[in-house]
Amino acid sequence: MSIVDVNKIDGIAIDSNDNSKLMLLITDHLDWIEEYEHLFQLQNKINAYINFLESEQYRDIYPEKQFTTYCIEIHFKYEITSNCIKFVDTINKQLSENNILIEAIVS
Repeated sequence: MSIVDVNKIDGIAIDSNDNSKLMLLITDHLDWIEEYEHLFQLQNKINAYINFLESEQYRDIYPEKQFTTYCIEIHFKYEITSNCIKFVDTINKQLSENNILIEAIVS
């Protein structure tokens, strides 16, 4: 699974340090040669994850668990561009009121 598998969750777990935080993983193996297309695919994947959270589909996996915060970790294979940083910052500002955080990690 990866960024191109829009309708699949790449990974899901409870944060080992915070039992009330649900962690979701996006793996991004794409380079930035086609930056616009890459950002578009990333947006689609993030939107699918937000839908997953808003519709509480995670209850299929953790039926008894109550979460107060959510984190979407995006693991990038390649160094991210300045436009990607701006994109993630903008999304974080919008999602913070819903207790959702996006973290960008370059592996």
